[in-house]
Amino acid sequence: MCIKTVVGRKTGFHLNCVALVLVSGLVQAQEQEGVIRTESGIDFIPSLQAELKHDDNVVRDANATISSWVSTLAPTLKANLIDGPNSYSFAAAAKNAVYFDSSADNFTDGYLDAEAKLSPASSHNLKLKANNSWLHEDRGTGISEGRGNLQAEETRFNAQTLNAEYEYGSSGSIGKLRANTRFYNKDYKNFRDLTQYRDFDSRQIGGGFVYQTPGAFKLVAELSTADINFKTEDLSGSRNNTDNNYRLGAEWDISALTTGILKLGYQNKDFDLAAREKFNGFSWEAIVQWLPLTYSGFDFSTGRRAKDIDALNINSDYILETTYAIGWNHQWSEQLTSKLAYEYQTDEYNRVIQANSVLGREDTRKIITGELEMKPLRWLTLKGFVNLEDRSSTLGVIVYDRTVYGLNVQMTL
Repeated sequence: MCIKTVVGRKTGFHLNCVALVLVSGLVQAQEQEGVIRTESGIDFIPSLQAELKHDDNVVRDANATISSWVSTLAPTLKANLIDGPNSYSFAAAAKNAVYFDSSADNFTDGYLDAEAKLSPASSHNLKLKANNSWLHEDRGTGISEGRGNLQAEETRFNAQTLNAEYEYGSSGSIGKLRANTRFYNKDYKNFRDLTQYRDFDSRQIGGGFVYQTPGAFKLVAELSTADINFKTEDLSGSRNNTDNNYRLGAEWDISALTTGILKLGYQNKDFDLAAREKFNGFSWEAIVQWLPLTYSGFDFSTGRRAKDIDALNINSDYILETTYAIGWNHQWSEQLTSKLAYEYQTDEYNRVIQANSVLGREDTRKIITGELEMKPLRWLTLKGFVNLEDRSSTLGVIVYDRTVYGLNVQMTL
């Protein structure tokens, strides 16, 4: 892990990379697959990502007042254990970023993740997952959206997630039952005079039924309900709400051609405070991968949902978020691949109250991403990338352009 309080910006980068190269050289002779296998049956998979990029609009404002080169280091350690039909995994990672011309945006993130997949009998499958994260929101995003240049540093928060999923039915069953529960908790750590109003937890339960058709398609029916509780009441009143979702859809996997998920449904978001406007409407989720050639494929995804407000300076009840994304992935050779993607997102606010007037607002976000990835060695992956972002708003609240380009290096044993 690169600890910025111990080593300087350039020195820290150099020492970490040299250390990894030395370790890799010692281990390669013993392990050619990037995995450290132990007699206990636990496999360890260490890796390191180093990145250098340029961001021409760090705080995402209309005048692009801050631009900077950014170096990041992200070490990761994964551990896997397979015990008959059961498997266990653990991952720990950190990411340290240094902004050459904007030290206020420096950050160190980290997370711990554990997962267990259990099959006590052929018809019973259980997956348990827990995560604890120490993360940040860049200035101009999340809570500070539209006011990033007014903050002296990034916004920091801790989050915990607990997931449990159960499926009843064997691989050859015509029908399967699913049940799941999820707990999520988020607490901000700085700017507490403001961020206290966005601390919240969510408790969700759900279930579903899967019907296997004679072909490659599965028909799915799902329902879920989540209680979302904000820990400090907003100045405009309580934002606590119940979020209910009902969906019908299909899952498919036609070997070597296409895989996908398509779910259409109805969402009801009901606030405890009667003065807040409820959402009742159509929602959907779709993820499709199409491979017309073994070396070239397309990804398409779209979704629509009502979500809670992140920013603090917006007096609305919810945002109706709609996204569309398409990507083209092409393998030019065994060592060289490319990716080109386009994403279009609209955020429609149910209402904005300003000076006793009720206004409409819709934000639009467009992102073009290009990547070229090369793998000259088994343990080394190089990726050049560029991201072009355009953000606009009917109220003129969020208007900016942003270009990020750089080089990412991933190394394993």
